Amino acid sequence: FLEDAKIDYADDKFGGQLTIRAPNSRMPNINDDSPIEDKINYVLHSEVNPGLASHGGSISLEEVIDNIAILKFGGGCQGCGSADVTLKEGVEKTMMEKIPELKGIKDITDHTDKSKAYM
Repeated sequence: FLEDAKIDYADDKFGGQLTIRAPNSRMPNINDDSPIEDKINYVLHSEVNPGLASHGGSISLEEVIDNIAILKFGGGCQGCGSADVTLKEGVEKTMMEKIPELKGIKDITDHTDKSKAYM
């Protein structure tokens, strides 16, 4: 995550300013040889979660078992009545298209908790 990071310190009249620029701090660079977990997280953070954020939701990777991604909905997506449709028609299609070695996805979210669900 710190590859290509740059640290800069500049004196100023208030003492100084420390600036850290780490372009890979949020998401590592991926390529064809990257582990499947990195590829899944990259797609979740760069393509899936920005769309879900408008509803206060997110999806995170819990684990990968036999190239099946075990995912968990959070925020406004937990308990939302549209979570199944979002999972199958949006998330799964996007991830299967972007990650050919992925065999499928599984949701382990407890959707009975509707306290923060987007409706």
